[in-house]
Amino acid sequence: MTSASDFHHPVHALPYPDRNAAPCLSGEIFREVLLLLSFLTMVTIMELEGSEMDLSKYEAILFDLDGTLLDYRGAQRHAAERLVRIMELDGSATSMERLISFLEGRVIQDLEACKPSAIEPGSREMRQAFSRSGFNVDPIEFIEVYFEGMEEHGRPLPGIEDMLGRLGAHRTVGVVTNGPGTVQRKRLRLSGLMQYLDLLVISCEAGHAKPDPEILRYAMKLAGSATFSTLFVGDSAGSDMGAANAAGVDFVFVQPDGDFSSPGPRILELRRTVELLEYIQTPD
Repeated sequence: MTSASDFHHPVHALPYPDRNAAPCLSGEIFREVLLLLSFLTMVTIMELEGSEMDLSKYEAILFDLDGTLLDYRGAQRHAAERLVRIMELDGSATSMERLISFLEGRVIQDLEACKPSAIEPGSREMRQAFSRSGFNVDPIEFIEVYFEGMEEHGRPLPGIEDMLGRLGAHRTVGVVTNGPGTVQRKRLRLSGLMQYLDLLVISCEAGHAKPDPEILRYAMKLAGSATFSTLFVGDSAGSDMGAANAAGVDFVFVQPDGDFSSPGPRILELRRTVELLEYIQTPD
């Protein structure tokens, strides 16, 4: 059984610059910089795709887990339905969408990732955060029921198992994920994907959460790979792309809805993770 105490592990994030230490860019200049970055990113991607990009050079390919290899939305929906049933919450369509929105919000997501900003489940601040969102329940019980529900769902996205099997024939394959160790390990075992992994790094166990680049550096140390020979694949601009760029690792951006508007360096954009096979030579 997962308890709220599983999500209290300290996370050591890298220091952020003091915003007051130096003058900031004006809003107009900042927008222009973002537009330039987006343009340069698209030019780079078009040039690479036009030259029939081959990603076979990478010795290690690391993947985000949720939304990249596993169906996170399905797991979250399953956990929400369990919350409604066990905690006797309103299960109407409107209330369910409000519950999902709360689960996707910073309060739960920071706790789930073991980020430094996470609020202690038993604190007054957490009770206030729940109350402001319209949930007058015991936060500790809510969190435990939620993560127990997440543990029960480990459905891989279509084609992922075959992809990992083919990629792992000649290179190191691993997962770098934010989340509680017990939850993510159980979901991976349910999915049947664990057998294809050479390494698994989980934020609540490693003491670093994406976008902190230290979690990727730790994974590269385990893989025995350098930054230039490592590829990271993920679906989050903030966590995954942020960690890859800070660590100096090439990044593949996966967006099922085709919205690649988030600025930031990436070498490839995919609608589905399995499309990666089109750019890597693997045994049939």
